[in-house]
Amino acid sequence: MTGASEPAAEPRAGSLLVAAPSMLDPNFMHTVVLLCAHSPDGSLGFVLNRPSPVSTSDLDSELELLATRKESLFTGGPVSPRELHVLHRTGRGVPGSLPVVDGVALDGEPDALHAALSDADPAVARVRFVAGYAGWSAGQLDAELAESSWIVCPADARTIFDGRPETLWRRVLRAQGGATAALADLPPDPSWN
Repeated sequence: MTGASEPAAEPRAGSLLVAAPSMLDPNFMHTVVLLCAHSPDGSLGFVLNRPSPVSTSDLDSELELLATRKESLFTGGPVSPRELHVLHRTGRGVPGSLPVVDGVALDGEPDALHAALSDADPAVARVRFVAGYAGWSAGQLDAELAESSWIVCPADARTIFDGRPETLWRRVLRAQGGATAALADLPPDPSWN
């Protein structure tokens, strides 16, 4: 979990976007999104706290990477929900992967990723399979940040692969301390009080 510190002011690849309590869009309400790419042209991220009832063993795939795994499949966002992505930490580089933060990377060549995960030290290796992603066109994320729809926080591997997704949103907010921590107890709509 990210340590008690001030939230990062500006979004960048490798930071978290934590939905503000006022975020009522059902795709993002109470979500924690790992931002993997951010530029003037747009942004790409993955929701970390929406497990689906499907596991990788339920997928009909000939890829050895999927056929031999039994992890939960997470809903990464509303864009391209049939597109599969893999967040991973293997302790070594995987060709074709995009570094994100703290030794965590996105995707890569499937056979090389399978080999890296198979050979990795179990104390180090982590993997998260996500279907779909969250995407923002040029200027869209900046506009949502200006409306205070998101809180930008630092990310780390422990948060990315957290095993308790149902409480992740509150725990990330509380870990920030100060006024940000207090947001974890606010209802999405003040009239719900």
